[in-house]
Amino acid sequence: MTTTAQETCWRVRRMPDGTVAAGVEPLGWEPRAAGPDDEVVVRVEAAGFNYKDALCCAGHPGVMRTAALVPGIDVAGVVVVAAHGHAAGTPVVVTGHGLGEVRDGGFAGFVRVPLAALLPRPAALTAEGAMALGTAGLTALLACDRLAALVSPRHARPDEAWLVTGASGGVGMLSVALLAAAGRRVVACSRKPAAVATLRALGAAEVVGPEAIVDPTPKTLVAGRWAGVVDTVGGGLLAGVLRAVRPGGAVAALGMAGGADLVTSVHPFILRGVTLAGIDAASLPTQGERAALWGRLAAFWPTVAGWLPVTRLRLADVGAWADRMRRGETQGRGVVIPE
Repeated sequence: MTTTAQETCWRVRRMPDGTVAAGVEPLGWEPRAAGPDDEVVVRVEAAGFNYKDALCCAGHPGVMRTAALVPGIDVAGVVVVAAHGHAAGTPVVVTGHGLGEVRDGGFAGFVRVPLAALLPRPAALTAEGAMALGTAGLTALLACDRLAALVSPRHARPDEAWLVTGASGGVGMLSVALLAAAGRRVVACSRKPAAVATLRALGAAEVVGPEAIVDPTPKTLVAGRWAGVVDTVGGGLLAGVLRAVRPGGAVAALGMAGGADLVTSVHPFILRGVTLAGIDAASLPTQGERAALWGRLAAFWPTVAGWLPVTRLRLADVGAWADRMRRGETQGRGVVIPE
């Protein structure tokens, strides 16, 4: 039987000798037949490209939990075969629920998703718009909500500085826009000069490099600068930023592109009452909470749609984009459009 372009995927294989092989392959299953009772087949119109997907593309064992896997933790598309009350052609969105980690994800023409993961796609969002937001949008929204709940009311003044690190990535750019829309004075940290104009357009009052936000002295506490921080980098940058959070401030930690280790002291926490809050959009929100978040993202999308850089990718482009993302050379959001 001839395989059409829509019946292909981008699959990663971990070989017996420890090497990783990846590329475009046939799906290996019939996408137009009804699936198991607990699954729904979705024709993929767009898939978001997240840092977790870039790690999976390299066979990272912390993400890729099987020997062969299709990456893509975010999917937007339409139901193929009517099932469980979902009519064929229904626009849907799926994030998390093991996609791209323990089961094949969205870098394919079709994907089988758990029934429990399926959500109706807000009418205001196209598939590509939904995936320009994706888990990055959910994460940014959760981070900003968490900071709003944690940061002391004393930091409500409009001149207080709120920091976003790794601001040229998808989560970073969306966090800048969300905080600015909430009336915060946002300082965006990025080492990419090409991102400055975009970050300004998204609402950043100031754009600086990492060297401007980390005090080079070995002190465990330095002058307080930040009321709240969205940190997408982790590692040494997060450790440095923690020392400069103002009393009663908070940091929402959600990335590890700069390293998974955190070498710090208890001083920010016990002498300034700083809160370090982890953000996990993949597994913590309930489906009801996800639906509410998607509604808020749909309403917010027109605010950033004209400014957020979105790169459209074919399945054949996945490997090169993943390499660039792991090297920190991408900006904004990548969206895979199967052909």
